[in-house]
Amino acid sequence: MAIDFQGGSFVRRGDYNYVTTMDLHKPEYDSELTEAFGDQMLTGMLQMIGAEKGVSALEYNHFEEERIYPKIKATSAGAGAGAQATFTIDAAATLSIPENASPYGGTVSSTITVPRVGELILIKPASGVVSADSYIRAIVDSVTPATPAFTATPLDSADSVPAIAAASEIVIYGNAHGEGSGQPAARQTRVKKVTNNLQIFKSTYEVTSTERDMLSWIDFKGKDGKMGKVYYLKGEADEYKNFMSQKELTLLLGEKLSNNTVSDAYANAGNPIALTQGLIPTILSEGNISAYSATTGWDKQDAEALVKVLDKQKGSKQNLIAPGIDLSIAIDNTLADYKTGGSIVYGNYTFNEDAKVNFQFDKFAISDYVFSKKKFDTFNDLQSLGADGYGFSSEAMVIPMGMTMDAGSGEKTNHLRLRYLVNPETGERNQRSEIIDNFAITGTDTYSVFYKDTCGLETFAMNKFAYIKKG
Repeated sequence: MAIDFQGGSFVRRGDYNYVTTMDLHKPEYDSELTEAFGDQMLTGMLQMIGAEKGVSALEYNHFEEERIYPKIKATSAGAGAGAQATFTIDAAATLSIPENASPYGGTVSSTITVPRVGELILIKPASGVVSADSYIRAIVDSVTPATPAFTATPLDSADSVPAIAAASEIVIYGNAHGEGSGQPAARQTRVKKVTNNLQIFKSTYEVTSTERDMLSWIDFKGKDGKMGKVYYLKGEADEYKNFMSQKELTLLLGEKLSNNTVSDAYANAGNPIALTQGLIPTILSEGNISAYSATTGWDKQDAEALVKVLDKQKGSKQNLIAPGIDLSIAIDNTLADYKTGGSIVYGNYTFNEDAKVNFQFDKFAISDYVFSKKKFDTFNDLQSLGADGYGFSSEAMVIPMGMTMDAGSGEKTNHLRLRYLVNPETGERNQRSEIIDNFAITGTDTYSVFYKDTCGLETFAMNKFAYIKKG
């Protein structure tokens, strides 16, 4: 093999361009990695939950008290002055009870309803102003659960029961019985069982043994805070952050699986799957909705309307409102617009500080309901819920602060609780991470890091929650 000709030395002064041709300049690399987007792990939801409890089952339940005071919902053709009227009870005010619960047999069921004989009811007028002096008061004369229907007669012979075409709510304000009469029928209240599932979360990081031993120019921080000039430290730490972020997003957005095509595919593969339901779908299906105009934004009138709804639902007097950045700024602007006569003071500063005006409101109150506002960063994360075209930045969750009670166990708990799988004997959480040397097992020259957790969300008293969104 011929050796390439070498000229030896050349006529040239030693300058930057000449030396660069030999790649001799040592580059300057800052050893510290700049985290341009911060930590990049989504943790707002997990931080809000606060409470947690282990469970040794894939499904977990608790019981919640339902409303105990009776209320009727019915239609009626109406009747003339002082005349008895017949009401058809809406399905929402009836309940079918099977009479064959084990160990009993048979196929019989019974229909039960809300009203009972002797109850005094308050009927809204068909038209005009609805006020204290316009209601029709009547007494229930008979109830036929099988139909289901009841009859009632006005207490005032001049009053007429109006026609009620669409099922309408009717208030029971008392009861009255004659001298020497028997007792009214018994009445039972109900509790409801609330169920959710644990969900299995997994993730994997893998690196070759060659790259694992390669030095880099800069220092990287590992999952446990260890620093080193090897890239796999960053790769493993980043995948752990993604693993935690996906749990965060699932606890927010997850829905239970109700598509048999998906369920059957996993079951046929020998890997049956269950999904947990997250907070936002639960609020949307069981909580309160505050829908606002995209034109006017969420204004003082919307806030007042939400307070009235929460008050009817026995809401919490102390609430956290967790908005995306667009709605957060809109709330600040609305409150600033409504400041009058120093009733809202903001922008305080002294001359030993930089003069500035703070247009951000951390708390506001309407009637005796207090809302502590904390911007929910997950709604604005560019890689997830803040991605282009998504509307979370203009939405908010309203979450009651304080404690509630599990009606089944009598246990006090937060309104949100993280449930996770535990070993029933040791109480140890089934949350695992393992480093695997694949070369020792399969001959593949790689190392893998496996992450696994089994957890889910539990929510209590959803009547106290609300979700703010564009209508």
